[in-house]
Amino acid sequence: MSVVTYGAALAAHNIDIPAHLVAQAEVPVLTGLQLQGDLAVIPTRPSAKPGVPVPAGGVQVVAGEATGNTHWLDAATGPVFWAPATSGRQDLGVVTVPEGSVAVLTHTDEHGANAVGPGCYLVRRQREMADEVRLVAD
Repeated sequence: MSVVTYGAALAAHNIDIPAHLVAQAEVPVLTGLQLQGDLAVIPTRPSAKPGVPVPAGGVQVVAGEATGNTHWLDAATGPVFWAPATSGRQDLGVVTVPEGSVAVLTHTDEHGANAVGPGCYLVRRQREMADEVRLVAD
């Protein structure tokens, strides 16, 4: 598998590297539970329908609400598949990463990038309890 860096992940979307982050920092490829700001990447069972290939321009998983920063899903190595959720606010979709492929979930400002190794994962918004249960706003 190729090395994934935060700078390469942002370059895919023509986004400048924030001054407080190291562009050449290597992003480890993980296959377990991962958190990124208001998102959770949760290992799940493979689906009979893995979804559609992630296009070269990536998939905008969540548009930033509080700051305008976005979470992008890209295929860093090999094909990666995305099946958006059809209902519900918390579950966003399922990403399937075949053997030999790597997906990258990039936050355009404060949370860096997560590299996701082979497997099937539910992408879910985190929620919090304040005066009421609500989705976490990034």
